[in-house]
Amino acid sequence: MNIGLESDLRRQIADLETKISEYEGLLYHHEPGWNSLKQSDASYQVIFENTGTGAFVKEADMTISKVNSEFERLTGYSKADIEGEMKWTDFFLEEDHDRLAGYHADRRTATRDAPRNLECRIKDSSGAIRHVYLTLDLIPGTRKSIGTLMDITKLKQAEAQILESKAFLAAIVESFDGLIYVVSRDLKIQYLNEALLEKVGRNAVGKPCYEVLHHRAAVCPFCVHEQVFNGEAVRFEIKNPENDRWYYSVNSPIHHVDRSISLLAMVTDIQARKTAELSLKKNESQLRRQNRLLRSTMTERSKFGGLVGKSQPMQEVYEQILNAAATDATVVIYGEPGTGKELVARAIHDMSLRNREQFVPVHCGAIPENLIESEFFGYKKGAFSGAGADKQGYVDFAHKGTLFMDEIGEISPHMQVKLLRVIEGGGYTPVGGNRVKHSDIRIIAATNRDMLERMEKQMMRKDFFYRIHILPIYMPPLRSRKEDLPLLIDHFLMLYGGKKNLPPITDRSMDRLLEYDWPGNVRELQNVMIRYCHSQKIELMETLKSPFETPVADDIPSAGDSGTLRSMMDAYEKKLIEAVLRRNQWHRSHAARLLGIDRKTLFTKMKRHGLARPQSRSSHSS
Repeated sequence: MNIGLESDLRRQIADLETKISEYEGLLYHHEPGWNSLKQSDASYQVIFENTGTGAFVKEADMTISKVNSEFERLTGYSKADIEGEMKWTDFFLEEDHDRLAGYHADRRTATRDAPRNLECRIKDSSGAIRHVYLTLDLIPGTRKSIGTLMDITKLKQAEAQILESKAFLAAIVESFDGLIYVVSRDLKIQYLNEALLEKVGRNAVGKPCYEVLHHRAAVCPFCVHEQVFNGEAVRFEIKNPENDRWYYSVNSPIHHVDRSISLLAMVTDIQARKTAELSLKKNESQLRRQNRLLRSTMTERSKFGGLVGKSQPMQEVYEQILNAAATDATVVIYGEPGTGKELVARAIHDMSLRNREQFVPVHCGAIPENLIESEFFGYKKGAFSGAGADKQGYVDFAHKGTLFMDEIGEISPHMQVKLLRVIEGGGYTPVGGNRVKHSDIRIIAATNRDMLERMEKQMMRKDFFYRIHILPIYMPPLRSRKEDLPLLIDHFLMLYGGKKNLPPITDRSMDRLLEYDWPGNVRELQNVMIRYCHSQKIELMETLKSPFETPVADDIPSAGDSGTLRSMMDAYEKKLIEAVLRRNQWHRSHAARLLGIDRKTLFTKMKRHGLARPQSRSSHSS
């Protein structure tokens, strides 16, 4: 080997060993730095994992390279599914992709700044959408980004609810038919609704309410701010001296988050209502004066409305009529058929404050059970076959007036429930309808039944009975007030005799009238007087031919007559019913009682046989 070459080689090896020693020294001196770097990396990992938000690292190609556990929980995907496999746009809604891709490019160029914080929405593995607050920025010295996602779904839901509540309250406030304002503790205006803004003519926020609204230099003497700021709600009515109108003011405290209190005032114009109230009080005063006048002359009266009689029992009835007319309570009139129960009801109506409205009489016993609901409450078009148009019922017709329900004891318990609801203000629904209607009615009932007995037989509901039995009036039968017979006879002779020159009733005939017990009461007396005006004869029921006497041979179908036994029995039944009806002036209650059947059975048989009362001048009863 060449000695020079060998010497040069040795020198290079020595230099290399020297550099190796130097590198070993450098490595020895930098070992604490390497350890510190390793510790810093461990701290970074702890912070990344425990930020409380969904943290992630995004590469320049938008691939997610690292996520923490919270990011897994938010998205529903595992780290194995995400890291190196999914792009960050895979988590956001499609409508946000272009916007987020643009921000990604902007962060890597100097042409335009991208926002560091923004709100957006992500879709998790189940398809559920969450609102998130995204924070994102580049890692210095790299093209990577680090970001966090904070779940703000509940916050956004709360915001939506608050906005909905505000819109709801704003709609209520603006639709309120009145004036609304809010003032602070020093009575400075904080809010005026549109109606009050228009009335004031300017935005007066910050100005004293007494100055702007009432044109005063100091606090109004009627102001209730002290009570309201002490936590009370105060309501009052006041007449404004400026325009001489009545207003109703509701004043309530508003408690703010900072514990301050404002006064909310809602003011409504009630001039129409006050005018009606004053008119009502005036009418009530007039009614009281009329009642006092009537009472003062009661003992001298032989007539009261359509009623005739001067006896003590009738004077007591007149007194009860006056008491009932002064109230709006439910009245029930008890009495035998023909005593004048409807005339009592009319007198109560005519003397009450409802006298300008309808008096609607209803004969409850004459309405078939399958029609009674539609008759009382009406029906809607198409409710049943034949219902070609809407029809109002008795309750509608009697609105603001009086509904007189004769023979109320005939109503079924099922219908009693519905009527009870009307009486108690719950309203009613027409047949075939779905909207509850209300009617302002006063109910006067009448019956010749023993209501307590019907309750025992469960034909009358107790709650219905006690609701109508508020002001009972008992009509005396004619046999207990025979001293009124001369007055009644004169009344009917004048009513039906007209200009006829009728012979006077003899003493003997008068004695017969006074001795008779009048089972049909005043109505029977009325019929006797009508016959007298036409025949000049006094014919009482006891002198008339009894419908139950054995028929003469000509009245009985003979064996040779054609027809079946059934047809002959039907013919005889028709003849018998017609005879009883004629002899009782077609009074069906009397006829049914004499025949020993109830009214509904009689009505059914009359309909089957085609029996109807002949057209004649309508009768008058007292």
